[in-house]
Amino acid sequence: MQNLLNKPNDKVLLLGVLGMLGSDLALVLADLPGLVLWDKEQIDVTNQAEVLLKIKELKPKIIINATGYTDVLGAEDNHTAADSLNDRAVGYLADSAKLLDAWLVHFSTEYVFDGLTEAAGYDESARPKPLNYYGQSKMAGEKHILNYQNGFLIRTSWLYGRTPQRGKPRGLNFIATILQKAQQQKNLQVVNDQFGKPTYTVDLANAVRKLLSNGYEPGIYHLVNEQATSWYELAREIGRLRGLKNSLQPVASADYPDLVVRPKKAILLNTKFPHLRPWQEAVKEYLQTTL
Repeated sequence: MQNLLNKPNDKVLLLGVLGMLGSDLALVLADLPGLVLWDKEQIDVTNQAEVLLKIKELKPKIIINATGYTDVLGAEDNHTAADSLNDRAVGYLADSAKLLDAWLVHFSTEYVFDGLTEAAGYDESARPKPLNYYGQSKMAGEKHILNYQNGFLIRTSWLYGRTPQRGKPRGLNFIATILQKAQQQKNLQVVNDQFGKPTYTVDLANAVRKLLSNGYEPGIYHLVNEQATSWYELAREIGRLRGLKNSLQPVASADYPDLVVRPKKAILLNTKFPHLRPWQEAVKEYLQTTL
């Protein structure tokens, strides 16, 4: 397949540009003459008529959807909001892409898996089985991409980046949260029995560009920084890099107050794309350049 970014006159529509991932995608793709940046102020992706009308008028050749309902806890109480952004809006975008024969890139999550496997993790062919409503809504949205021949479905995990997340109560990623709590509390407790791959939005954005410009076929891709770890080990590495003196205590999920059932070992395996760098390198760069 050809380089999808090699035609200067082609419009590339990036949705969710003010979000944590969208802002880094905007920077990575900034040199594209046809790049169009929209967020909820420019389009309501949950409004079917508006989506079809505005995208039909724009005629983009590539649509990158970095919007989504990301409040995992909120999804348990607000099914309508989660479904609206994570499922139905994705369907509207897929319908628009089909009308224009455009390429469509969409992002999903490790939360579509239950994390109960004893194996190394989940590759791109693994069958989703979510534990919570957020995961269910993301799984529903995936089907719109998988049913479209020009759809790229990118699963990722444990995202952190330079821009606060829109739509989350605190807006802070895990690393920023740990550093904030370290200023407020001498003793920190962090879950040590949930495992995943922390992924830097800068690395993910660069991988997306490579995916679109190097002839990769549409389909499912697991794009994550490499090596699995626990939230506790991630917090410990943050403390080491920052020289924190706080007491850090590992705790089991069962002992930590949480109203959401979360996957304990939802490790994404990347078998179709060059591996991204280890998470330790990415976290170090993030701390040096951002916080």
